[in-house]
Amino acid sequence: MGWWLALAAYLVGSILPAELFVRWRTGRSPHDFEDNPGGGGAWRLAGPLAGVITILFDLGKGAIPTAIALQAGLRPPELIAVAVAPVIGHCWPFYKIIRLDRGGRGLGPATGALFAMAFREVVPAYILGALVAYRLRWLPSVGIVAFPLGLSLMLLWRVPPERLTAAFAVMLVVLVRNVGLLWTVLRTRGARLPH
Repeated sequence: MGWWLALAAYLVGSILPAELFVRWRTGRSPHDFEDNPGGGGAWRLAGPLAGVITILFDLGKGAIPTAIALQAGLRPPELIAVAVAPVIGHCWPFYKIIRLDRGGRGLGPATGALFAMAFREVVPAYILGALVAYRLRWLPSVGIVAFPLGLSLMLLWRVPPERLTAAFAVMLVVLVRNVGLLWTVLRTRGARLPH
């Protein structure tokens, strides 16, 4: 069951509502505007309602399969696969790989998966990350702050090892997807923060 759930999670993860909303509104992809096909990009390019729907959908596509995997008591390899699958689908959708194109940054589905695995531990980290993002006016700083802090709180509050491992794997996928973005920010010392 676990591997089929991971495949389904990848396919659902490949659905990018921001792409749909922005194309419907402008006839172009968010990437054409040098923006991201996530909640922030949908908000900026297609309006607040599109942004909120996108954020909720992206959170759900990470949270729901992970919650199902936890409820089913899947073993660690399957739990990890199910937790990272929607994030991988969001970052590298199957229909964009063929064209060597990319998807979103993965923060939405990663957040959903982390909420399903360790809600109590990661919510304070995300609140602090959201405050930093609000101050910097740069949405990716939510994950930059919340991921390491959330992982630290998970260690401190002794989250079960299988959940901790799956959370680390989810964060690693987002890091791999965003390493170029982080390098740009560090190189420019934040002079111009990309969307």
